[in-house]
Amino acid sequence: MSGKSTGFSSDIPSEDGIENFVITIGDYFSAARQFLLKNDFTLLKSGLEAVFNAPVPTDQIYKIVIFLEKHGALYHPLKIQVVVSESRTCSFVLNGAVSRAGLSLIENEYDLISRMNQAYSKHYLPRVFGIDFIKTDNGRIGFFLGEWFEGYKEFHVTEDQDRRQIVIWESDGSCHYILETEALEIYQEISRILTYYYDLETFEQIFPWHHAAGDFIVRQEEDSTHIRLITVRGYSPLTEFGAGEADKKTHILPCLLFFFLNLTLRMRLDRINGTGKTILLGKQVIKASIEGFLKALDEKSSAYDFGDLRSVFIEFFWQFKLEQIIGIMENILESCRPESSEINLLEQNLESHCRILQSIFKNM
Repeated sequence: MSGKSTGFSSDIPSEDGIENFVITIGDYFSAARQFLLKNDFTLLKSGLEAVFNAPVPTDQIYKIVIFLEKHGALYHPLKIQVVVSESRTCSFVLNGAVSRAGLSLIENEYDLISRMNQAYSKHYLPRVFGIDFIKTDNGRIGFFLGEWFEGYKEFHVTEDQDRRQIVIWESDGSCHYILETEALEIYQEISRILTYYYDLETFEQIFPWHHAAGDFIVRQEEDSTHIRLITVRGYSPLTEFGAGEADKKTHILPCLLFFFLNLTLRMRLDRINGTGKTILLGKQVIKASIEGFLKALDEKSSAYDFGDLRSVFIEFFWQFKLEQIIGIMENILESCRPESSEINLLEQNLESHCRILQSIFKNM
């Protein structure tokens, strides 16, 4: 696939100051091939060894097939299908960046995913196997090789005759609708995973994330739903509580409250079919978000010496009046800076959102 007339804007200044030159799809595939071949398939073989739990010699790599899966705002993911000894097949994702924004992110993201996979015993992020930058005539391309989540798919809100439903996108371009109960199970699990990765002592959290970007993917089975997170664009505290203090324990609950309120608000944000108008998911998602959050606190209670975190947090939340919760939410909107298309929508629904939160906690 040469792609001589189609490509991506690299958005990087050249020596003569010209910007926005194009890296063709042909350039992109050639660079991906170079990445995989480099140093006798070193990075690819590290991935194969992780998959098969044994070293894979070069002469056993029978065939490699590269598919361009999708275009994102920052990355252009490739699916790498590897046939080993004509009988065993496995797949990887090769995330590639060509724009200035993508190139500035890719190395940091690779480091974050590597660090979090080592720090946390449960793995909802892909394993990653290596990163490199390939020079082309039209600029640099950054790649990192990661685990391919087989059978996992994107999901989004769709709108048909003014009726909104959640659909899961199939790899052939089709999609199928899922029941509301199934959708709420997805949002509950996303909330649990984000809370699982929240550090109670340093206040570090995965942020930003967005349903519209396809950050979370889902695999449905007959009796279970599995969720994975495919990207970590940032992992740091969103508050300045306790900054520079040796003992941050007094700020654990205020920071956790800030994380929780922001979580419930952003869990409701999506775009129609991932790229259309911004919408706010129904109030049922709030309850699902709370359930996922509290479930993760139950898990954390055994890892931290803070007692029954669920009960402690519920009692802490009870202390706040509606006006105080709304005030905190307003501070969240100001500090987390949603996109302009989201701000008006969130502001219009802020009070009702907080009322629902308070009502749910009152009934606990």
